[in-house]
This record gives sequence, structure tokens and C-alpha cells, in this order.
Amino acid sequence: MFWSLVADAVLLGLLGGLLALGFVAVVGFGTSLWWPEDPDYDFLGGELWWIAVTTGTGLLVGWLRLVTRVPVRAYGALAEIQEARVDYKTAPQTVLVSAVSLIGGASLGPFDAGVRSGGAIAEWWSARRGLDEHRRSINALSGMAAGVGALVTAPFVAALLNLELAKLRGQNVFMILIPNVVAASAGFAVFWVTVGSTFLDVYEVGSYELEAWHLLAAIPLGAAAALIMLALGVAARLARRLVAALNLNSVLLAALGGLLFGVAGVLLPLTLFSGKDQLDDAIDQVGTIGAGLLMAVLAVKIVTFAVSMATGFIGGPVMPSLFLGGIAGLVVHELIPDLPLALTLSAMLVAVPGAVVKAPFALMALA
Repeated sequence: MFWSLVADAVLLGLLGGLLALGFVAVVGFGTSLWWPEDPDYDFLGGELWWIAVTTGTGLLVGWLRLVTRVPVRAYGALAEIQEARVDYKTAPQTVLVSAVSLIGGASLGPFDAGVRSGGAIAEWWSARRGLDEHRRSINALSGMAAGVGALVTAPFVAALLNLELAKLRGQNVFMILIPNVVAASAGFAVFWVTVGSTFLDVYEVGSYELEAWHLLAAIPLGAAAALIMLALGVAARLARRLVAALNLNSVLLAALGGLLFGVAGVLLPLTLFSGKDQLDDAIDQVGTIGAGLLMAVLAVKIVTFAVSMATGFIGGPVMPSLFLGGIAGLVVHELIPDLPLALTLSAMLVAVPGAVVKAPFALMALA
């Protein structure tokens, strides 16, 4: 059985990597059609026509959800990893809506599509072969690891993330870990050979010499990260309550969401999209942006993230959470220059998403 699982992992890894590659290519092409490569990240640095794009994206997202019958409460990627299960019958249309959401500038990431597409192909493969529940769940996690391993180009991080999040229920850890590593490595290989870039060294923050007092400084940094995620939780609950009170259909609701984060994007362009490229630009310009503008970006990104999730857009929470952590690290460094940028950025990059994604070791490895 073990070698059969490994063989499945190789196949699922290659397929998951191809699906992740295709998703990134579609999103990249779609984004290049509408959005400038080097936007102005100052206050009011956006263009008014962006609002038309984001609102139109909302209309399209709402219409797609309606005609393709995407579940109103589609489970998120983190919940799917926890349960080691993906509904492969609704996954294609959900991934389609996710691609449109990301192209339109929603404050969400590709993590959801990577998990869902890789897991769906694994579920379909297991169903065709009539595999039992135990092997189905391992294959599902292998497929998810393939998608994530390709997207973050870090296969061991993807496997470790699954181990930390999934409810293993007494299963043999190595029977899950090894197929996951194999699948994630295969997915990574497909992506890296084609794209030629990795997540490693994407943010250049220099180095520093560790001192004993830095360890003490990490404690208030962790507390600050918890407060940021608490604010995100409050914003998410308020957004859901407002959405319920409005009682709009899916098309109008998504259009309203697109309008709101479009206006936010015109005011603060750094708040658009997943945040991966935007964080890189913020690091490069940290000396000129200033702590005040960075704090405004942090606050508004929390709101746009909550609005995107509540109004029907689909995407992952991991990259936006990393962006929030990175921006918080920049703010800390600007306010307390004695704390090295590499320290504050890496610490907050782990601590902020770590407050919501219960996978501290995977996040530390990623950072």
C-alpha cells in the first residue's frame, strides 16, 4: 500500500503542479490586461477607472457564482486541509471564480485555488479507483500539497502545513508525510522548471547580528500581531453582519464589494491584490513611504480583506495575512529603527498569519 500511495503522489503532484501553473498563468495574463506594472503607491495614487474594473469584476463574480452554482458557503482552503476533503464536483467553478477575483484586484491570494485544484484532482482519482476512506484522505492531502508546493515553490513547507492543519485521527504520520513530500516536490518541479523562480529570496531585507535583547523584543511583537488579527476577526464579523442586513443577491453583493475595495485601491494602491508583489514594493520604498502611510495601508487592508471574503469573492487568506505581517514589520522598524528590518519583517511575517493559521512551524519555515 505504501508504494501505491507514493506512485499516486507522483502522479497527483505532476497534475497538481500543472493546475497551479495554469492558474498562475491565467491570473497573470488577466492582470496584465488591466493593471499597470508600476503603479504609484502614494496616497491617492490610484486611477478612478480602477473602480469601474473592480465593480465590473464584482458583477462578473456574482454572475458566475449564480450560473455555475458555486455553493453559497464554499468551505475555505484551510477547512479543506483540516478535513482532508474537497468536493471535486464544485471545485472547477470555484477555482474559476477565484481566478476572476484575483484578476479583479480582490484582497485575496491563490492559496485557495492551489489547495482546491490539487485536492479535487486527487478526490476524482480516488473516486474513479474506488479507494477506501483512508487512502482517499491521504491522496487528497497529497494533491493539496502539490498545489501549495507549486504556488509557494517550497515543497517541505507544503507538506509540513498539511501535517500541522489536518486532523490525522491516529493515522501513521509517515504514511502521510512521505507521499505529501513526494507530491509537493513533483508540483514544485513542474512549476520551477517552467517559471524558473521560487519564493526564496523574494523579499530582500538584508541581514543582522542577533543580540539577546532581540528575543525579548519578540514578545511585544507577538502581542502586536495578535491585536492585528483580532482586528481582522472583528472586521470580518462586522462585514458578515452588514452583508446579512443588506440582503442583496449575489450579483449586487459582489458588485458592492468590488466598488468598496476599488475605492480603497484608488486611495491606497498597496491594498489591492494578494499583497505578494505589493509587499516587495513596500520594502523597496520603506524609507520614502513613511510609518503613517504604512499604518493606513495596514488598517485599510484589514477592511478590504474582510469585505472581499464577505461579499462573495473567492481566494486564500495566507498571502494577505503575510502581507499584513510584512507591513506591520515595516511599521515597527520605522517607529523603532534600532530593531533591524530583517528582524521585524520576518518576525511579524510569521506572527500575524500564525494568529489565524494554526501552523507555526510551516510559517517559520516559509519566512
